[in-house]
Amino acid sequence: MKDQLSSLRVRLRTALDQLPDLLQPCFDRHPLLPGSLYTLRRKCGKPACRCSQGQLHESTVLSYRGDGKPKNVSPPTEHLDAIRQMTEHYRQTRSARAALTKALHELLQLLDQLEAARVELGKAKFQKLSSSRTARKPRPSRPSRS
Repeated sequence: MKDQLSSLRVRLRTALDQLPDLLQPCFDRHPLLPGSLYTLRRKCGKPACRCSQGQLHESTVLSYRGDGKPKNVSPPTEHLDAIRQMTEHYRQTRSARAALTKALHELLQLLDQLEAARVELGKAKFQKLSSSRTARKPRPSRPSRS
């Protein structure tokens, strides 16, 4: 039983030591932008255009949810690098949050296991204490009131 408690404590300490690394991305000050940048390729429909030979028109689009609906916008080319960084930081933060959620769930499971093991230890100690107590004199019985 004590080996199990020791093992659980080591696992708990290891889990706690990982928390600062998981939290670090949440302390960053970079602006976040939920969404994704991607390259949109399409044909314009003009028969003499180069896109009719397979050289599609390209534009970079930001896809995000606005007012609960999916939206696509074409940001200015000069702002693409800044937007790309903000969307990347958003993905990193969300990934860190997911890892933190998983780690906290595992931490709670370890705490439950540790508590259960300690309760079992307490029950065993109580049984031992109860069985080794000195015999007491029995209480005199009370006369019944009738």
